[in-house]
Amino acid sequence: MSGTAVFAVLVTAKLVSFVAVGLPPLREGPGLFAGDALVALAFGALAAMRVRWLVTGVYVAVAVHAAISAALVAAIGSPLSLPMLAGVDPAMGDSAAHAASAQSLGAALVVLLVAGLAPGLAARLRPQARPRLTLAGVLLALPAIGAAPSLPAHRNALLFLLRGAVERPVPADGFAPATRAPGRAVEDPALLALRGAARGMDLVLVVLESAAPRFLRPYGADEDPMPFLTELSGRSLLARHACAVYPESIKGQIAIFHAVHPAPGTEATDYARVPVPGLAGLLGEAGYATALFHSGRFRFLGMEDVLTRSGFAHRVDAASLSGVRESSFGVDEETTVDALLGWLDGQRREGQGERPCFAAWLPIAGHHPYESPAGGPFAYDSMLGCYRNALWYADRSLRRLVDGLAARQRLDRTVLVVVGDHGQAFGEHDGNFGHTFALYEENVAVPLVLRVPGRTDPGLVLDSPVSHVDLAPTLLELLGLPPLAGHEGSSFLSVRDRPCFYFADWGARLVGVREGRHKAIFDGDTGQVELFDLAGDPGESLDRSAREPGLGERLGTSAAAFFASQTAAVRGW
Repeated sequence: MSGTAVFAVLVTAKLVSFVAVGLPPLREGPGLFAGDALVALAFGALAAMRVRWLVTGVYVAVAVHAAISAALVAAIGSPLSLPMLAGVDPAMGDSAAHAASAQSLGAALVVLLVAGLAPGLAARLRPQARPRLTLAGVLLALPAIGAAPSLPAHRNALLFLLRGAVERPVPADGFAPATRAPGRAVEDPALLALRGAARGMDLVLVVLESAAPRFLRPYGADEDPMPFLTELSGRSLLARHACAVYPESIKGQIAIFHAVHPAPGTEATDYARVPVPGLAGLLGEAGYATALFHSGRFRFLGMEDVLTRSGFAHRVDAASLSGVRESSFGVDEETTVDALLGWLDGQRREGQGERPCFAAWLPIAGHHPYESPAGGPFAYDSMLGCYRNALWYADRSLRRLVDGLAARQRLDRTVLVVVGDHGQAFGEHDGNFGHTFALYEENVAVPLVLRVPGRTDPGLVLDSPVSHVDLAPTLLELLGLPPLAGHEGSSFLSVRDRPCFYFADWGARLVGVREGRHKAIFDGDTGQVELFDLAGDPGESLDRSAREPGLGERLGTSAAAFFASQTAAVRGW
């Protein structure tokens, strides 16, 4: 075993994953293989100790890890990380099976094949060539001392994994603690007129799974996988620039229900101590009956901890629903919708028909692997087609809910809110698939539609950027209830132009902020900043950080400082 063999394995893993996923392998220049050379040199030093069992064991471990990471990059665009290991859950069984595609398994097999051949080939090298190879490795490894390549898929998979074992929060050295800027008062009479307009009404909140707005007709898409949502948006307030704080469903619920930013490097268990009561708890204190219905399972990724202080008096998930169709992730949406409507019926049967109700529904339609009943309007021969059919199924289920409210003569006294939990990426940026690993608009932008009976016809549009943390304060103001001092968001019926912060920590440790038309993404591992002008470049195709370094640095450091202080706050609860 030698460092040369390890280097061959690591380079093979990187190249085959690039071929499988279509990434440009030379984007980073010579630094692309710097981390691989560094690991190879370290292994060479270990091999010089001539402890055969140790060297062999480490070589096998490195090769297996390289093969697994190559398969993951081919499937989701990121090598293995500690949060991925922590996130292993039986509910992901169907997704894992789909991720084990021919190209991902092929990438892993090529790496293992090279790992089997490389030691023998390296042993045939002439002795006089080895010092030259070592010198070349040293020179190649030098860039690893500086910034790592920008994309997770371009970094050395082993260093990418090990860096997560070292506690290193988003760097904020020298930054003043950041807070969310106060924004400006709303001057739109149509929005101001909504304050208190829904006093005493029921509230139904639907949190769509993985519904990226760029695929929806109200946000400019050519196709229309959610025609009922399109119809509904014409009678509602449509937020054009709404975003998630965190592109993952579970901890993201803290932002939706508590109006508090979750933070990088924290666990779901940390949020069982959130000091700010949830929206359901606040409404319960105001006399509302409250219930949460989830087509998935509350045990998924610590969701039970996140919901501990949400305040829902009644909670139902797939574990307690007998569905017509079941998967590893949950049950069919019709079953969940009917359970919600049945709960509303029960409130009336108990002689509480005049008591306002707050019901939240969390569907799973739209989650990878995008399974849905047959009969969707799109072809099932691609992941994107399956995804659109899953959105169509979610839309059909949304119509079932609204029709059920209408049949019960509740629709005209129900505020209906439909919001996405995060987006979904299909390679719009290099290596960006799914939703968890990046902060581009395809990851964090969400649809947000808010209908108030008789008050939002024929339709209103909100152009100011808003965040998940602004939703609960908005609903409180809409229902005529007082604001809560602990909320980090603000009602978009009264306040506009507040910066929106977001982060991702399942792969690369990223923080970002949108301020007006500009958006910055700061990589806590490399120190690199990307800057975009979303007004002129909504697809984020042109990084302006080199053209406007001052603006990029200011926004990037603002986001880093905000989340550094937020992480400390969450851990201090």
